[in-house]
Amino acid sequence: MNVFERCGRRVSGDTILAFASLLAVLTVLLLPGVVLADGDVLRVAFNELPPWKMHDASGRPAGPDIDFLGAVAERMGLTVEYVELPFKRGLKKLEIGELDMMTGVLRRPEREEYLHYIQPPYKKVSDKAFFVLTGREESIVRHEDLYGLRIGTNLGGRYYPEFDNDTRIDKHPVATPELSFRMLLAGRIDAVVMTESVGEYRLERLGLSDRIGKARYVHREDQDVFLVLSRQSGFAPRLDEFNRVVAALLREQGASSSGPITARPSAR
Repeated sequence: MNVFERCGRRVSGDTILAFASLLAVLTVLLLPGVVLADGDVLRVAFNELPPWKMHDASGRPAGPDIDFLGAVAERMGLTVEYVELPFKRGLKKLEIGELDMMTGVLRRPEREEYLHYIQPPYKKVSDKAFFVLTGREESIVRHEDLYGLRIGTNLGGRYYPEFDNDTRIDKHPVATPELSFRMLLAGRIDAVVMTESVGEYRLERLGLSDRIGKARYVHREDQDVFLVLSRQSGFAPRLDEFNRVVAALLREQGASSSGPITARPSAR
């Protein structure tokens, strides 16, 4: 007599199979480090990096990055929910599995432990410029000119390996780009490093283009820029599907000569 018969009734084979399946699911739920997806809702860390991702007139996330991710989600039958928070905090939320995805991320060894990089990269260039007070544009004409200067960086940001790994550079992490520019104007730092297109856009929007300029040295280098998926996300088992959809979209956009891959994008 099996356990079901001892309970006072006989059950069908289908019922036993269903019960076994339920036990398997509960076992997965109890495994450490597993975070289930919230139905079909993809929770995405959002931080402004105009013009690629920003708020539209109604306050909703907009821009090429948002459009591209929206196309990915649509093909996979997912709904995107954006959670606004600073870049570094967004990475932390992905690390512990509280959020699923982020756009505009550069590949760095320390991030490999908790992020899946969706292949292929959806952008290929991320030029980094140094913004200085007007009249000081010639103060930085090569990488070595950064030595002895106080350089404002974005909290948690990465730029290019030569800069990131150079301990001789005096780096001052700042919470927001706007605060970096205010510190520059106040003389608390000497330059601000930022993706070239993002810095130019922000200066124009803030009305500071006449007070802050771009140093002659701009680091131009092809750098792969990725959508990233938390390794702890409930959507992690669909990584191969994400890869296929992104690859297909990029092929289509390449054929039509449009889309984010044709732009000079922002990333950190």
